[in-house]
Amino acid sequence: MKLKILAVVVLGAVGVGAAVYAMGGISANAASATRYLTSAATTGDVTDEVAATGSVAATTTYGLAFGTTPHLSGATASDAGTATWTVKGVTAKVGDAVKAGTVLATGSSADLARQLSEATASWRSARIQLTIAKENLDAATTTDSTRQAQMNVYNAQNQVSQAAQTRNDLIAQIARGTLKAPIDGVVTAVNISKGLAVPSGDAIVIESSELQVTTDVVESDLNALKLDQAATVTISAVDATVDGTVTSISPVASTSSTSSNGVVSYAVTVALTNVPAAVRSGMSADVTITIDSATGVLTVPAAALRGTNGNYTVLVLDASGTPQPMPVEVGLVTNTSAEIKSGLTEGQAVVTGTATAQTNATSTGGFGGGPVTIPGGGNFVGGGNFRGNRNGSGN
Repeated sequence: MKLKILAVVVLGAVGVGAAVYAMGGISANAASATRYLTSAATTGDVTDEVAATGSVAATTTYGLAFGTTPHLSGATASDAGTATWTVKGVTAKVGDAVKAGTVLATGSSADLARQLSEATASWRSARIQLTIAKENLDAATTTDSTRQAQMNVYNAQNQVSQAAQTRNDLIAQIARGTLKAPIDGVVTAVNISKGLAVPSGDAIVIESSELQVTTDVVESDLNALKLDQAATVTISAVDATVDGTVTSISPVASTSSTSSNGVVSYAVTVALTNVPAAVRSGMSADVTITIDSATGVLTVPAAALRGTNGNYTVLVLDASGTPQPMPVEVGLVTNTSAEIKSGLTEGQAVVTGTATAQTNATSTGGFGGGPVTIPGGGNFVGGGNFRGNRNGSGN
């Protein structure tokens, strides 16, 4: 009988507790204390950086066509003629790494050979005409005949000069039937085959072995950038990190800079040095440009700073654990760390944030099911797990 009465009392107490809990009368964290997060001042480096993404590309790409001088790929050769060419031989293959001056292909042109023969005959004829004109000048006896003979000499000299220029141009054009690499680089396209006529356009395309990354930098970071600033470029595809230098900053916004969020950006080019052989043009790259740095200085997390530039403080904990403000002189400040010039010593802890530490009894789970231990005897089904800090109050 007593046991039944005790069970009813416990159930009543649990029910009242559940009702009070549901009505918000008891908080799961009824009492809490502030715990301060701290970090020690240490000696290290503070670096301010601008991060962006881009892709690897050759600094220069040349197109080679028979009968013309090498030209930037995509541009039309200024000295392209109308002669037709036949490929005599091709030694270049796509992917070949070549040195400047390496012969890549040879060709011949029956049109140019014929034109050179005609030009040579015209040049020789002009020289003969000049010889005759000079002889007539020597034979002239009157003033009028001398003047006329002199004019003939001048005209003959012009004819010789023009004929020689035409002949020399043809000789040079025929010589350009041998395609040579204008730079150290990699062959990226071969559009010819031995024994076939040369199609229009570039016969061979070669990229320079010098690589660069062009990236878009948002307008808010642009003023911090300068030529010759150091950069670090990470190329994840080949797990490589290489050094770079800012070589150009566009004075006009990128044509694709107005994105959906309206941010304007400018093209910045970074030249790469000591690039691993595995890196290829077109690979994605993450660029980090160092705009300022302080090395071997006392540093704290930037989150520890309070106030504004010229009036900064940090919080340090006194003997009782209470935070106290301490004025500090700062140098370089970034999003993550700050240089401390004075006001702190190495190893001194500063407050970087707070966390809530639980100090009261808590209830876990609900009251919907599970055993409740009754002091003095057995488990009673229908209560839920009940846990507390009080000795003997339950499980």
